[in-house]
Amino acid sequence: MKFFLRMLLAVAVLSLAGSAAFGQEGFSVQSLKDPVTGRSIQWYQSPRHETHHYYFVSPWSPDEKLIAFFQFDDDVEKLTALGRYPGALWVMNADGTGRRKLLGNLPGHYHVGVNQFWGPQGKYIYFSDTSPGRKCMARVDVASGKAECIDTPVPCTRASPDLKTLSCGTADEQGVFDVETRKYRRLVTLERAIALTPNKELVRNRASAWQNTRFSPSGDKVVIVHRTKEPFPRLVEMFIYDFKTEQLSYLTHDLHHPSWRPDGKAIVFVRREPRTNVQSLWEVNVETKQERPLFDAEHVAAGHPSYHPLQQHLIVTDSYGGVYGNGLALINTKTNQMQQLVTIPQGAKPEAAPDERFPFRNWGLWMPARKYLNEPRPVWSNDGTKLLYTSEESGRINLYVVDTSDL
Repeated sequence: MKFFLRMLLAVAVLSLAGSAAFGQEGFSVQSLKDPVTGRSIQWYQSPRHETHHYYFVSPWSPDEKLIAFFQFDDDVEKLTALGRYPGALWVMNADGTGRRKLLGNLPGHYHVGVNQFWGPQGKYIYFSDTSPGRKCMARVDVASGKAECIDTPVPCTRASPDLKTLSCGTADEQGVFDVETRKYRRLVTLERAIALTPNKELVRNRASAWQNTRFSPSGDKVVIVHRTKEPFPRLVEMFIYDFKTEQLSYLTHDLHHPSWRPDGKAIVFVRREPRTNVQSLWEVNVETKQERPLFDAEHVAAGHPSYHPLQQHLIVTDSYGGVYGNGLALINTKTNQMQQLVTIPQGAKPEAAPDERFPFRNWGLWMPARKYLNEPRPVWSNDGTKLLYTSEESGRINLYVVDTSDL
């Protein structure tokens, strides 16, 4: 009943504040105003599930005129976090108009679609084609829709800031692929991580793997995550590879979802206190390896923090339960305060944090059972004037953009 009332409120807000520009097949652009925070929101309404990727991979083209996203097929009703479902790679104008399908018959993932990301000058979109019989790293020409496989020895899923180098790897090795020369270079092996880690007791007799990489803002370094393979890993740690010195060095451990600071000098991550399960934000300097709590004034019921691109004292994060409900929260590290940015569903009220009897999951997040599967995955525009995120409050995972130009 409570969820139904929230949806009625959302519809009422939409009716009062919305202006719809309807396109084909039930698509429209709706203007909303968050009834709690007052922020202006554009809802790219779709009758189908859609996802853009993840919080640190921009869906906007390099000139930010287009948005790339993955759309699941009409008959895909319910998604699970680990499943793959049929769909297509699409683009649209940044204002939500001019939707155009680039390539169909692709199996997409709930979290990342087909790992789509933009190439140099926005000419191509790169993606992982895992279709039966043609598994490959691929790219599609945005103008023509023509796709081609790119022969890479290992899967590639990230791009450098200049979009000229791809980060590639498996659980056993990580490397880079030069887009122009189409040459792959292995950087590190799993054995190197095990040899360097100061946490050898945590990996002794346990399977572990390289998990993912993230280029620094200037592209001169890359952070690589190493973890043990349990569902809730005993060890998660970061290493830094320096392209100038060609050296790998250990950075820190006990973390969740790291993000680079805009100046490239530090990384923010979520860490929990194991005795209390209270989460806080930490920052580690990539040169000195010094760590400090960045925000610990209250529990951070979230897992995907990222700095404002121009004002690095501001950090946005998704929120799951607690005093900020389900939605987006903004943390100001100068004032040591956190506040709501977006409520999900629209108008949602705070939810009481569960007591000590509640089974904490996922690194201590205060996550009561959610009424629908959703992660907002907030990602900043280049100038920080807007944030794209997702919500399933309409019954479908859709794309939303909130105005943050006043920050």
